[in-house]
Amino acid sequence: MKSHFDVAIVGGGPAGLAAAQVLGRQHRRVVVVDNDQQRNAAAPSVHMLLGRDGMTPAGLILAGRKEIAKFPTISLLNAEATKVLMEDSKAVVSTTLGRKIAADHLILATGVVDQLPSIPGIDTAYGKCLFHCPLCDGFEVREQRLVVVGGSEQAAFMAAYIHDRISPEVELCCNGEPSFSPETRTRLLRNKIRILEEDVVCIQAHSDGLTLKMGDFATRTYRAGFVSLKYRQRSSIAQALGCAMRDDGRVRVDHFQRSSVPNVFAVGDMAKAASATGNMTFVATAIASGLTAAAFLDEHIFATSWDSQDIS
Repeated sequence: MKSHFDVAIVGGGPAGLAAAQVLGRQHRRVVVVDNDQQRNAAAPSVHMLLGRDGMTPAGLILAGRKEIAKFPTISLLNAEATKVLMEDSKAVVSTTLGRKIAADHLILATGVVDQLPSIPGIDTAYGKCLFHCPLCDGFEVREQRLVVVGGSEQAAFMAAYIHDRISPEVELCCNGEPSFSPETRTRLLRNKIRILEEDVVCIQAHSDGLTLKMGDFATRTYRAGFVSLKYRQRSSIAQALGCAMRDDGRVRVDHFQRSSVPNVFAVGDMAKAASATGNMTFVATAIASGLTAAAFLDEHIFATSWDSQDIS
């Protein structure tokens, strides 16, 4: 493997692989540094990705790697990027394999990590019968008994959305005293959404759903559950480089996925345009962001070369 590339991509999820594919098609020398840590690894399948609906997350990554393997200018390094330094506007990537890689441009695709509530058993249930996106995973459990775990305004909104779009048999388990407003409580009760304020002692996943064990010794069983989550950056590289961050913890980028640091792009769930609102993230939009960054970057590299040509 060479040590200097046109572009180094840190992160080989859908966004990073999509960027590599675009650049490989344009004969750019690219290295993808990936340590096999994807946000949706726990999910049984990927949805709302045209032509790939129902594919496992691992299957999607494998298919993507097979597609980029045909491009001779793309290298895949199975390692973790531990540090990135910008030297003379070029990226120098240090990895757990002990080698350093230099590149003229850097695309960060390291993603985010979902932070689950501290409830025993939730790790086992998450991705199997407990999900964070009703839009992604609601269709498969429609018209069945469901629960939303959480007491925030976002959790209440999620329960109301599920009640309207997916199943009227949904309850909101606040896991203690809720933080949503009295007005929100009135709306929930008006829509006959039951509110449970007992603490959740543990969550048990089983073949046909999940069971919540409550602080009052009661148990409640559901076909599936949803949980409103917070997240954090998986890697500290963006912050260490000095990339401007949004209030929601994501890297602030423009509509071409450029960060505030020259020659550094950020794609996928870890980044969002400064003007964008909402919290929706999908595999399809992650892929689109990688494509956008790579297409712009390829044109930028050519334009710089074109403009610098001596015409004397």
